[in-house]
Amino acid sequence: MINDENKEDIMEIEEEFISGFCRTCNGGITVCCEYAVEGDKRTLTFMDCAYDRCVNHAACEIYKQAHELER
Repeated sequence: MINDENKEDIMEIEEEFISGFCRTCNGGITVCCEYAVEGDKRTLTFMDCAYDRCVNHAACEIYKQAHELER
């Protein structure tokens, strides 16, 4: 049971699927991205392609598109 007083402490998670070309894989992939939503702020928290360890991370169009979906 959720207490009404604590409703503002609950964080919502939203998923987006982004398709594009991956230089590392040398082909098209679909990446699942998770965003934490708190109030009107939406922050990217996870991408299932391990972008943080990717050698092509700086030039990645999928990564750029994922950040454009933040608010």
